[in-house]
Amino acid sequence: MRSLLILASLIALFTNPARAQTWMEYNYPELGFTVSFPADPIVQTLPYKAPDGSDVDETLYSVHDGDGVYSIAIVDLGNADGAAAIDQAVAALHESGDVKLDIPARVNRNFGRQLSIVGKDGSHSAVAVFFANHRLYQIQGTVLASSEDPGSGDGIRFQQSLRFTGDNTGRQFGPGSGGRQFRGGRGFQRNQDQAPAVQTP
Repeated sequence: MRSLLILASLIALFTNPARAQTWMEYNYPELGFTVSFPADPIVQTLPYKAPDGSDVDETLYSVHDGDGVYSIAIVDLGNADGAAAIDQAVAALHESGDVKLDIPARVNRNFGRQLSIVGKDGSHSAVAVFFANHRLYQIQGTVLASSEDPGSGDGIRFQQSLRFTGDNTGRQFGPGSGGRQFRGGRGFQRNQDQAPAVQTP
């Protein structure tokens, strides 16, 4: 299954070079990550229920581009248990549709989960959830059911463009304060054909 996902992403990248060149890397040093969007993202602040029941803010960066929706949500959870935060996010994702894939994932030295979901509306999403430096990160690339190319690799391309920076790059252990080390995991490789320009909103 993993090989099929990667193959679909590569086919999309190399068979549509004009579209691939429009993607640009955006750098958010204050939040410790970079990610590639096909256009300037809209930024929203939304309510989020933390694992302990408290109300916190979620910062959502999103782009709706044709038949694709690309978003990354960041939630500052302070001293919350990272494993519990990831479990809560993954449980919500399982409620959103038919989960075809749910495996360990890794970006830099940060561990989390990677999911492939067929939504109840017929959409296809590539999602990953991580906890780093007291923040929950959920990145999701969705190809809508209305797409003429439901097998497009753009959702996967977006999900795998996430890269942690600054203090987020050196974490060697899994989420949580107990130093638990995650077993398994997969290193994500940054897309090699992304535009070299970097924007810092």
